[in-house]
Amino acid sequence: MKRHLIISVLSTALLSLPVHAAWYEATGQAFITQGNVEQARQQAIDDAVKRAALAAGASVRSTQVVLNGVLQQEQLGVSSQGEIKQLQLITEQQQGDLITVTLRLDIEAQGSSCEGNIYRKPLLLSQVQLHARQDAIYGQLFELGADVTNQLKLHMQDYSPAALVKPMQQSVTAQQLVYPDTDRMFRQGNQYILLAQINDLSLGQSTNRFWQQSQKERFFSLQVNLYDLFEQHLVFQQEYRTSASWPYESKSTPASHSQAFWQMPYGQKIDHLLSAVAEDVQRQLQCEPLLSSIRQVKDNQVMLEIGKIHGLQPGDELQLFQLQRHPTSPGIKRLIKEAVSLKVTDLSEQYAWASGSTKLLQHIQQGDIVSVRKIASY
Repeated sequence: MKRHLIISVLSTALLSLPVHAAWYEATGQAFITQGNVEQARQQAIDDAVKRAALAAGASVRSTQVVLNGVLQQEQLGVSSQGEIKQLQLITEQQQGDLITVTLRLDIEAQGSSCEGNIYRKPLLLSQVQLHARQDAIYGQLFELGADVTNQLKLHMQDYSPAALVKPMQQSVTAQQLVYPDTDRMFRQGNQYILLAQINDLSLGQSTNRFWQQSQKERFFSLQVNLYDLFEQHLVFQQEYRTSASWPYESKSTPASHSQAFWQMPYGQKIDHLLSAVAEDVQRQLQCEPLLSSIRQVKDNQVMLEIGKIHGLQPGDELQLFQLQRHPTSPGIKRLIKEAVSLKVTDLSEQYAWASGSTKLLQHIQQGDIVSVRKIASY
């Protein structure tokens, strides 16, 4: 049996808060009591919705379920920290008195619900490519790609605390981000990769100011792509443009690696643009959960491939959500089983041991992928 539903969520959150949207696939179950199948179906839907919303850092206060265009009922839930933009019922099965549904949800979590996702997400920074090589002859800016990479790394350390930045020694193109290469990079402990390319360094018209007759306007454009290695899809894409005066008649201009270059009007404009890139990456990553592979399972403990460098601290209380990639739809995270609550007991720079109930850990195995959120303490 397969139906399509649309869900709207009433939310009292402030509109000015930043939002983050993502697709999840979750399964919910409920027992049929006194032969009331419709009630059990609704309970199973609510169960799946709450599982997915919790994993996304959101929750549901009030849902209005529409089935085949007809409002069925309003179901009260917990306090809302976001909005479910769309919901689809993928499958529904009934075995005896147990009904099981699988949902696909587009969840938009408000910024205030990001407290559990405070950890730093590993981000590869590919070397910025210089596509505008013909324009680079003015000022001999052939090393500008490498120098912009270094400057962007510094800005991301200042303006992107949600990212654990790891610069690469080579450039990666969007065409190279295909399976199994993306999976290999993810298995090496990387969750995202940032690609950028310089597309324009051209000169414009001369300035009209008599004291700047040797100056021309010079343009700069940077194309940025942020890619999710686990979900294997593009998260964010933006082109940034700026311009400033350039001494085109000068026989010698500062090299792009020098402080003198970055203090020029042109270098300052590029520097401001890179700050904007870093801030935009921060907004994209701040509500994202940190993912980890299970390195080892022993008794009532699991060893995670994340540690101090990701922001974990001894005693942190965590929620783990088992995840799988959707086999045919990139960008959708499947939730497996129920959330597991654990406490960090031992920690190194790269790894963490966390303990919990042996019964809850029975379904977690070495090599599983989990989404890690910190449980807020009040």
